[in-house]
Amino acid sequence: MRKKTRLAAVPLTVILIVIGEEGNMRIAAYCRVSTDSEQQLDSLENQKAFFTEYAQKNGHELAALYADRGTSGTSLRRRTEFQRLMRDAERGLFEMVVVKDISRFARNTVDFLQSIRRLKALKIDTLFLTANMKSLGESEFVLTVFSAMAQEESANLSKRVRFGKKVNAKKGRVPQCVFGYDRLDNFTLAVNPEEAETVREIYRLYLEEGLGSWSVAGRLNAEGRLTKYRQEWDSRGVRRILENPLYCGVLVNHKYEVEDYLTGRSVRLPEGENFVHERPEWAVVTREQFGRVQCELARRRKGERQSADSRHSGKHLFSTLIKCESCGRSFTRKRYTYANTRIFWKCSTNESYPSERCGNRVTVDEGELLQALREWARQVAGDWEGFVQSIVAEARRQLPEQQVFDPDAGGGKRKRLESKKQRWQEMYANDLISLDELKARIGAIQRELEELERENTAGKAQGSDGDEETVCRERVEDFLSFKTMKNAGLRKIVDYISVDQDGNVRVYLCKA
Repeated sequence: MRKKTRLAAVPLTVILIVIGEEGNMRIAAYCRVSTDSEQQLDSLENQKAFFTEYAQKNGHELAALYADRGTSGTSLRRRTEFQRLMRDAERGLFEMVVVKDISRFARNTVDFLQSIRRLKALKIDTLFLTANMKSLGESEFVLTVFSAMAQEESANLSKRVRFGKKVNAKKGRVPQCVFGYDRLDNFTLAVNPEEAETVREIYRLYLEEGLGSWSVAGRLNAEGRLTKYRQEWDSRGVRRILENPLYCGVLVNHKYEVEDYLTGRSVRLPEGENFVHERPEWAVVTREQFGRVQCELARRRKGERQSADSRHSGKHLFSTLIKCESCGRSFTRKRYTYANTRIFWKCSTNESYPSERCGNRVTVDEGELLQALREWARQVAGDWEGFVQSIVAEARRQLPEQQVFDPDAGGGKRKRLESKKQRWQEMYANDLISLDELKARIGAIQRELEELERENTAGKAQGSDGDEETVCRERVEDFLSFKTMKNAGLRKIVDYISVDQDGNVRVYLCKA
């Protein structure tokens, strides 16, 4: 009796060969991966190698290989390589498009059929290897069924991804990269001291100096402060810092949700659907500061909506405070230097466009407006002398004696100014700016340094002569006379100022 021999199972590699395919065709291969992860990019390289080998084995000429990375198959909008393939098809660069799977070509049935029809009109065939299907040989119904299956698979994948994100958001997952913090793991952040200081400076400039987001960005760039990605700041980046409650120790997740997986369109969710996590140890600014910023953002947005072409500015004392009653836009500042220097404010519409856009030609003398405010301040104070003395006494009571004058108070500002001066000099050395611009920049910095030195000298004199009360009194009087007041300070007193065509100037004061 013959002995039976047991055969060992051998793994099989199945290769589908398209029989009857003509050789020597110029083909284009298309591949895609949906994320930029290392594994997906490895997959992309494997797809490229596969198509190169396929062309060699079947005697084709690989005319071009198109590869989209980090893009979804549900929309053609961001698939630049796919769009290039379609343009090259119209130029006749190849005779057939080879794709490994229908899902790689498109996961949107409408996009799939439109692209296939466009290629068929150009007499260009499309071969899907895993299904062993060709667009010119199969009915459109069969292709539609396979495309619909790919779209349904994408829909299910989108649901799973959304569910996973929602679970992590509920647990308190932190952002991948957020300025002011270092990410320790998926659920833990650590405050970055250097970046946190920049965040505090942004809040200070916005609240105390009344600067707009563009001006804040310009100040940060001039001081050499960079974003997390070592880029210069812009208005959008500044506003993200100002609007993010994370900086006051509140992590808010699940704020947006994808409404349509085909277009990728997101919608903002109601606050009741957000997941809020208290993280006081991550606070960089106080809750009170953050709340004040939100109120200021809302106030400025309201002003911008009322005047479509304007935006907030705190550069000058009356910036965006003087409004035209005729058109609603802010007045703009004009400086005249004939016999002597005078500052006027004019309607920005009337200044920029012909008079038919706005008939308000009134010019407001800044000096006269300031004088009116000074007289009002004295009337409110009643006994001016006693009023000033009470403020001086209150300031001295609240401030510790050692804080009346701090010889190192301007040290940080002095260092920043010196650093700015050095950077401008380096830019000139590298031919990035002209000599005239260098002189202008250095001159401005030098004037700031001289002013800082004068303040320092005055402070020392105050400390040595024991004349603290006199210096403090002078500063209070200067402030109440609007000599040293800034835009942010004036906004706490004046809501807005309206000017009509008859020259009537109405000052609307803030409620006490």
